[in-house]
Amino acid sequence: MSRFAVARPSFPRASLLGLALLAALPAAAQITVPPSAGAVAAPDATTLDTVQVQAQIIKRSQTVTKTDTPIIEAPQSVSVVGAQQFADRGLHGLEEAMWYLAGTQGGGYGQDTRSDWLLVRGFTPARYLDGLALTDGVWTGATRVEPYGLERMDVLKGPSSVSYGAMPPGGLVNLVSKRPVDRPLREVEVQLGNFDLRQAAFDFGGPLDDEGVWSYRLTGLARNSDNLVDFVKDDRYFFAPALAWKPSDATSLTLLARWQKADTANGSGFLPAAGTLLPNPNGRIRPSVFTGEPGWNDYLRTSKSAGYEFEHAFGNGLTFRQNLRYGEADVDHDAGIGTLGLEADGRTLNRYLFPLEEHSRAFGVDNNVSFDFTTGAWRHTVLAGVDYRRLQNDYASAFAFGIAPIDVFDPVYGAEVVVPDYTFHEDKVQQQTGVYLQDQLRLDRWVVTVAGRQDRVRTRADNLIADPVTHSRQEDDAFSGRVGVNYVFDSGFAPYVAWSESFQPTVGVDFDGNAFVPTTGEQVEAGIKYLPPSGRGLATLAVYDIRQQNTLSVDPDHVLFSVQQGETRVRGVELEGRWNVTPALGVYGAATWMDTEVTRTTDAAALGKRVALVPQRQAALGLDYTIAYGALSGLGFGGGVRHTGSVYGDIYNAWKTPSYTLFDAAVHYDFDRWRLQLNAANLMDKEYVAVCNSAMWCYYGYPRTVTATLRYRW
Repeated sequence: MSRFAVARPSFPRASLLGLALLAALPAAAQITVPPSAGAVAAPDATTLDTVQVQAQIIKRSQTVTKTDTPIIEAPQSVSVVGAQQFADRGLHGLEEAMWYLAGTQGGGYGQDTRSDWLLVRGFTPARYLDGLALTDGVWTGATRVEPYGLERMDVLKGPSSVSYGAMPPGGLVNLVSKRPVDRPLREVEVQLGNFDLRQAAFDFGGPLDDEGVWSYRLTGLARNSDNLVDFVKDDRYFFAPALAWKPSDATSLTLLARWQKADTANGSGFLPAAGTLLPNPNGRIRPSVFTGEPGWNDYLRTSKSAGYEFEHAFGNGLTFRQNLRYGEADVDHDAGIGTLGLEADGRTLNRYLFPLEEHSRAFGVDNNVSFDFTTGAWRHTVLAGVDYRRLQNDYASAFAFGIAPIDVFDPVYGAEVVVPDYTFHEDKVQQQTGVYLQDQLRLDRWVVTVAGRQDRVRTRADNLIADPVTHSRQEDDAFSGRVGVNYVFDSGFAPYVAWSESFQPTVGVDFDGNAFVPTTGEQVEAGIKYLPPSGRGLATLAVYDIRQQNTLSVDPDHVLFSVQQGETRVRGVELEGRWNVTPALGVYGAATWMDTEVTRTTDAAALGKRVALVPQRQAALGLDYTIAYGALSGLGFGGGVRHTGSVYGDIYNAWKTPSYTLFDAAVHYDFDRWRLQLNAANLMDKEYVAVCNSAMWCYYGYPRTVTATLRYRW
């Protein structure tokens, strides 16, 4: 059995100038360059003998429309982080990958070794792997996914239920697994870093026969590491085999499997405001202080999955695809010792026990047929499909005050821990069946995307603690739509405008016993994308308005119940781009302005307030330069600056944390088949409070993290 602690709940002018220059860079300045030594070359890369640029420009994505669509023709904003970018920046989590993207937040609660805390346009995104939903439990839904096993990460922004069914209006994160390759790939790397980080990884792949019918990929990683917080470790183990069968150009079958284990602990964050955000007469609380009990806050998580992707082209533009996967995720958190604020002396920290265990299962299958044809001057790509998913979550927890307080400034451990019996145990199953139809019409430079989808969602929840066991059932039906128009100029500019919808089932009933209807989302988005004819960059400028309706508010007449009278509005402007300025210089960056507001609620104190955890302003700008010629050819330098505006940590906007600016840096050297690189995030080791939920719970941000990587590829 295992158990865990409660869930945590103006731009710099230089950054704006750099981003403006990035977006306005003329096509004539773009030069065809290859990716870095550690990455699989893009199909259109040109090999240079003297230098290799870092920036990886990904131009196509299946995430928006489920068809292989150029990003500039997709009627929605999407950000892509490729495997090369994960490697070059030395990233260890999805949170870190969000730091240079527009409209996203990663690590809003600071560094948490247990979970990835993500926000997209103000909402927690749905999480997908290879186009199918991941487990969606209380804790397993935020399970950390190992970046080394990913080919890319697509962040689709805005309501997208028309393609995927039930999801939040902010969008989704679709993770794409590394898959078999048709050329030999052999890579090993070792990594050392502060907090006693030791990591080794390998990535092998290639054909298994002379004809290329069979190919494989084998990826693995082992990591041992401590953490800034005393007694907290961050150990991970990952293994992912993949096998592809391609008997002809028309047919392919790819088998994908993965296994991941994390061995860490809870005990960071949840610190009082007095001593972190606010003054404390006893001094400042150390970010490294451990508030649990050694040996009792262990957090073990195991996840595994297996599935396949099948495709067959019948000819004459007709293609059938089927994706299928089954996955499991298990969390065991033995005692889950948490904190509940300081006593009157300003140093004695109250604690509680919150043990839990959770077992989640996810099955998904997506069947679709695409058909390319013409009617007069119009070219069509019609997609019709049916998908099904079943998410099961078995979650048990308890809560008790039976553990001694601790001196947060001079902790002495060894308190007696008596784990209480579970007081909550629920088994929930949600099944979704969706039917969708989409047409991408092309006329000259016009691209019109029209799509609709009908979903039926059935939810069953069993209270296994109750005696006798109680059961609840709920059925929801929802229609979702999308309309988008793009115009692609020969110059590479592509303005677009789009409308889309989303929905999420809301399980429960009001005071009169009426079942809640789904929470809905609606977005209007307009923007312009730019892909120069040289293909050396990609930039997007977008403005949007999202309205989430039917959210729950407190019933003013029956305080223990809720009513669906809430509405949240999110408006924003986003600018994001990546550019290979010269064969030696790559630039990337993002800027975001986001206005969030609770526009309707029965809770008068929350009306008109900003959404918690969402900064109004963010900006980031990074670059990488590699020396092209001479004795130092192959030596490169990188750096970046990230600015995050102030945020509120609670729905009443009573707890505000100030803005902060952080710097990143990198040095790398390519020689023969080797790459040696040094990465530093938060280079100046700035100590800052990321957010405060209340006087009891504040969280320090990411500390300085330094890693040295030696990679060999042959």
